[in-house]
Amino acid sequence: MFYIVESEEQLTLLKNYGSKGGYVEVISSHDLYHPKLTTTVAVYIKPTDHKEGYIVPINHEEGLNVTKERVSDILSAYRTLYVLDKKNALYHFNIQHAIDLSLLYSMVKYERLEIPTKNNTVNWFYNKFSEFKNINHLIPISILHQKCDNNCTYLEKYFNLEIPTGFEYYNTTATNVFFLIEQTGLGIHYQAFKDLLSPRQPEYSITDNVVFTSYNLYNATSRPTNSFNSVNFAAIPKTEEHRKCFKPQNDFFVEFDFDGYHLRLLCEQINFSLTSESAHKQLAKNYFGTEDITEEQYLEAKQINFQAIYGKIPDQHRNLEIFKLIQRYIDDMWEQYEKTGVVLNAHSSKPFTKALKDMHPAKLMNYMMQSLETSRNIVILKNVLRYLKDKKTKVALYTYDAILFDFSKEDGKNTLEDLKLILEETNKYPVKFKYSQSLVL
Repeated sequence: MFYIVESEEQLTLLKNYGSKGGYVEVISSHDLYHPKLTTTVAVYIKPTDHKEGYIVPINHEEGLNVTKERVSDILSAYRTLYVLDKKNALYHFNIQHAIDLSLLYSMVKYERLEIPTKNNTVNWFYNKFSEFKNINHLIPISILHQKCDNNCTYLEKYFNLEIPTGFEYYNTTATNVFFLIEQTGLGIHYQAFKDLLSPRQPEYSITDNVVFTSYNLYNATSRPTNSFNSVNFAAIPKTEEHRKCFKPQNDFFVEFDFDGYHLRLLCEQINFSLTSESAHKQLAKNYFGTEDITEEQYLEAKQINFQAIYGKIPDQHRNLEIFKLIQRYIDDMWEQYEKTGVVLNAHSSKPFTKALKDMHPAKLMNYMMQSLETSRNIVILKNVLRYLKDKKTKVALYTYDAILFDFSKEDGKNTLEDLKLILEETNKYPVKFKYSQSLVL
């Protein structure tokens, strides 16, 4: 069949089409499994200006299978390459130059890109044989091609979306960071995890007492969520029994938690100096006019600070210098948004535009704080991953203002000290840490 590319002559032609770019879709062994637990069945490639795409079999009985190395060589020739989900594609091919259409759409439209059309034949196979790990090996290659062709036809209208400022930061740096974090997984006590956290199909994301997480990068603020197979890893219940489901793959878990993170991020934006002392405690001293802060006053100060961070400054404290600066920051940002239609994240240049719905000053402030948090963390995580590259200690879980490490004693105490220095940036963002044999930290 003409759309199946398997001979060397056909492969060379397909590579030569790459000068104008195209769309790629990786077909894994099972669409519902975590990509870490799948193999590559075939690759669909549609060159720009071609009416239909082509499918290159890699591990399918209906084709003369081509090596992944040969396919990688072809993909590298495509000057502009679009993909629906770049992070998932990286599990199969190192296509760093690819443009993530889902990310592009989310940064322009502030919504998640969904493909509305479904292939009835593919659905039939999944309804009947979804428990088969290599189900896409069973589906005829003509049907896989048809499905990909339909996907591409729907997505082509988004190829011409204007690339927004900051896109490369998320398309390359963020995507790689979260792809690398996902490689580690979390050690679990299988039966307890299954009983208490109720994964939809345990085999979809668990192997050898390790469960794999998946970070969704396609959110309006850029702050990733983290759920897969019906388990929300960003909101693991805090009960002891739930937390004891998890165990380190090395020696123990170490969690580094940022002090007053959003408050410090905001103070950096308004040029308000904070020391390494607890941020909430420093401001509590201003609120209550005393150096000796009680636990009750500390908790009240935290509530005041959280309200202020999200644009709700208490009237009784509006005359304090920090709140005047915060209010000015909110007012200036909103004025710019209303006047020019866009404000940018100071770290990553991610834009917030009039395409956002139902915006108001406090909501814009909320979005900006989440975005600033994420953009700084991406850089910090990149530095951490680079540092840990040749060590057994790994990043196991990222949850906004905390990073969980699966620590190996073989790496030595200095590793924890070095990680602390990387995270803190010379006491600019102080951290505290806890360690445990479970997530009861």
